[in-house]
Parts: sequence; C-alpha cells; structure tokens
Amino acid sequence: MLRKGLATEVRWFALYFAAMVFVGFSFGYWREAAILALALYVGWTFRNLSKLERWVHSARNGDIQENTLFGLLGEITEDIRLLNHRYEKDKQRLQSIVSRVQDMTSALNDGVILADRRSNIEWWNRAAKHMLALRQVDFGHRITNILRDPRFQAYFDEEDYGEPLDIESYRNEGQQLQFQIHPFGQGERLIIVRDVTRVAKLEQMRRDFVANVSHELRTPLTVVRGYVETLLDMPELQPTLKRALEQMQQQGQRMTALVNDLIMLTKLETDDRSAHQEPVNIHQLVSLIINDARAIGDEQHNFTNAVEDGLALRGNEKELRSAISNLVINAVKYSPEGCHIEVSSTVDSGMFALHVKDDGVGIDPIHIPRLTERFYRVDGGRSSTAGGTGLGLAIVKHVLIRHDAILKIASKPGRGSTFSCCFPNQRLVHNAQSA
Repeated sequence: MLRKGLATEVRWFALYFAAMVFVGFSFGYWREAAILALALYVGWTFRNLSKLERWVHSARNGDIQENTLFGLLGEITEDIRLLNHRYEKDKQRLQSIVSRVQDMTSALNDGVILADRRSNIEWWNRAAKHMLALRQVDFGHRITNILRDPRFQAYFDEEDYGEPLDIESYRNEGQQLQFQIHPFGQGERLIIVRDVTRVAKLEQMRRDFVANVSHELRTPLTVVRGYVETLLDMPELQPTLKRALEQMQQQGQRMTALVNDLIMLTKLETDDRSAHQEPVNIHQLVSLIINDARAIGDEQHNFTNAVEDGLALRGNEKELRSAISNLVINAVKYSPEGCHIEVSSTVDSGMFALHVKDDGVGIDPIHIPRLTERFYRVDGGRSSTAGGTGLGLAIVKHVLIRHDAILKIASKPGRGSTFSCCFPNQRLVHNAQSA
C-alpha cells in the first residue's frame, strides 16, 4: 500500500499527464503534448528538489522554515521535521541525565576524573579539582602530563588496576591520596581519587603503638624470664613450685615469640623494601631451614629439598628466610609424626614458585581466605598447644608483598596442604652462587 504522499504524487501526475495528452489529442499533437508534459514535470520536480535542498540546509543549521512543498517531497519534509523534533527531545533528555550525573558526582567527597581512550582529560568533578588543583586549561591534556608523580604514571601505564595506589599529595603536604582506575567503554578510564589522610594517620598510629608496646614489653619479659630461669636452677625445689615455674617459663617464651613477631611485622610495614636486595641461593637457604625444622620436630618428620640447585632470588635474605621458615615450621607443627614435608620449586612463564607441601591433616577451604589475617586460628586449641603466635602467615604475606610475590594455598582436610610462594621471573637469577 502506497504512503499518502506518494499516492498523492501519483494521482496528481496521472491527472496532469492525462489532461495534457487529451488537450494535445484534441489538436492532433498528442505525442508532442506527452513529451511537453514530461518535460514540464521534470523541470517542476527539479525546482522542488532545489527547494527541498535549501530547506534541509536551513534545518541542518538549526533554522527549520515553514514547509511549502506538497506530495511526496512534502511528506519527506514533514518526516525530517518530525525526526528533528524527536532528536531535540532526546538530546534534551540525555543532556538532563548528564547534568544530573554531573551534579551528583560534584556532590561526592571523592574526586572523579574521566579520561578518553587517548588518556586525555574529558571531565572532572569539584572534589577532583580541589584535591589535584586542576584548571580549565587542563581539559584535553593527557592526565599523566598533569599528574607528574612517577608512581602514578607507572600505575596508569601498567593498566593493572587490581589494587589502588596510595601517594602523598603534591599540593597539600601531609595529605594522602588514593587512586583507583576503572576502565570502561572503548579504552576510556574512570579515575576515582579519595582523601585517605585520616585512615593513613590511624594506620601509622596503630603501627607506632604496636612497635612501641612491643619494644617496651621486651625488657620486662627478659627480666621475668631471667628470674624464672634462676629460680628453676635452684636445688631441691618443691614439685608444685617447679611445675609453676616451668609453666611461667613456657608462657614467657611464648610471649617473647609474640613480641618478636610483632616487631618483625612492624619492620616489614615500615622499612624501605628496596634495602638489602641481593641474590639469595634458595636451595641452600631451604637446606638450612630444613635443618632447623628437624631440630624442632625431633627427627619425627621426613623432609625433602627438591628446589632446583643454582637458582637464586633477588631479595632480602633475612626476610625470605623468615617467610620460608614459617611455612616449613608450620608444616612440622601441624602434621602428625611421620608425615612427609617437601619443599620444591617450579618455573613457569612469568612466574617462579616455591612450594611447601605436607601430607598432614589439611585445612578446611572455608578457612583459607583468612589464614593470613593476624591472630586468625583454624583450631585455637591445637595452635596454642603447638606454641604458635598466630602471626606466622601474616609475616609470610608481608614478606612476599615486599618481594612482589603472592601466597597461594591449596588444602583439603585429610589430604595435606601446599603453600606456594609465587615470585615474578624478573627476580629469578640463574647459576647463582652462595649468597
């Protein structure tokens, strides 16, 4: 079925052509009349097309004039007018949504910055302008040319945004800012900036408190343990008194271990991670740790050092020894007598892994995500009996973070556990000699 405009055009042309041919037929020139009718129609059509082109040009420039056309071209004009009206309504609606979103983000205390696929700044909210001292002239410029901190530039270009970046503000001394980048669209990025100064200060206060308390406890503990050892050396002690002193000595040793672990954690959180970085022969280090573990386990476990000889990791030997030792000694403490403990290594594409595997009682998977939390215990009674402080795996996690590594844990109840320290291959040194 023909649309109204086309049907009108066909009817008008049919009547016009028939009238011209009829007039020509009356005078005996119907062929000439038909040709003249077609020529006049083509000329009239081109004239209307010219008017339509001028009307469309005016509409494109925002000046929609009155429609003087009719028929097919008139209907096309009305369709264009309708589409333009719908476009303007949609444009106003979308602009209203954009304005509301901008108003909402401007009300946030967190800074928001939009960067296009070329990393140029497209928009920011009021909080970002205040925190980063952004100016109108910064629009359209690459964000790393505005925020020139080398750590932010490396974080932005690496495109690994799993963890946020904390840096000190270049504008306000003492202000700590946290950047989190979220990619979206076709290469665009949403940058969230938070002022975490208060959180950073609280965390620093916590670290200072733990460090100070740990150091202050060390001296009185040493004195108490010294007197307890002196009393235990006295001859002819009553059995009841001797048992009480032995328990005091045992608990004093446990508190000393706890204080030492707290001090170790504080150092891992505050010391320069780049200090004392050197190649550490892992095979030899594991051999020393296994010898210590044999002494702790009274030769009741079977050990295997399957770490490839000649491999070394660039890092801090004291810290690496602490981390690996914690894993091996945990395997000794929480495995029944006669269990086999193996320390092995694998080298895959982009990753060097050190595995500590035992065939002990294993761990329920529901506990694995929390194992590296401070003082978290899978079995509080058993851990207390084994003499653990609850900080061993927290120390392991912090040591690995300082060496750009991660800890992976695989375990099932009754099937043993495997703790894997995964280091980037950039830290691997081949054909290493003893460090």
